Amino acid sequence: MNRDRLSSPIGLCTTSLAIALSLSPTASADPPSWNGEYAITFIVGPKSGTSIAAGQSEVQYTDTYAFRSSCTSGKCTATIISGPPPRNPTVPQPVQFTWDGSSWTQVNDFQWDCMMPDTTIQWSPARADVRYTPQADGSLSGTLHTEILSGACQGTLDINMTAERA
Repeated sequence: MNRDRLSSPIGLCTTSLAIALSLSPTASADPPSWNGEYAITFIVGPKSGTSIAAGQSEVQYTDTYAFRSSCTSGKCTATIISGPPPRNPTVPQPVQFTWDGSSWTQVNDFQWDCMMPDTTIQWSPARADVRYTPQADGSLSGTLHTEILSGACQGTLDINMTAERA
């Protein structure tokens, strides 16, 4: 599998995301925010899961994205406003995350591009669950959990990501 496959849910996972962020502590009266440019590093450490994609080699890489967040009616959303487009054309746009009280989250449906042994691609329905959790140093620790629903790569795939101010 090539690096292009994992970035698609992130931004992503798109999944992706790189930004300059200003996060307020959860206990603060200020609403949470994810604003600015961040360098998102994908595939931090080994992948895991039940899909054959979990065992296919990947190269760690970093892309930079700009985010803008807003809060209305008690709901806070962070949107990618600039950066590279998703490498997978089936990822819904714009890429947005919602604050759940402790993390920025996103769930989306897309088509997984499964690398076959002969290097052809098999497209299969998939669902990505992305979570970025603010850290004390201002960075975010991310996880991407993908459920590939059918095809040769059917199963789960989990990867780690980081977001650091660019």
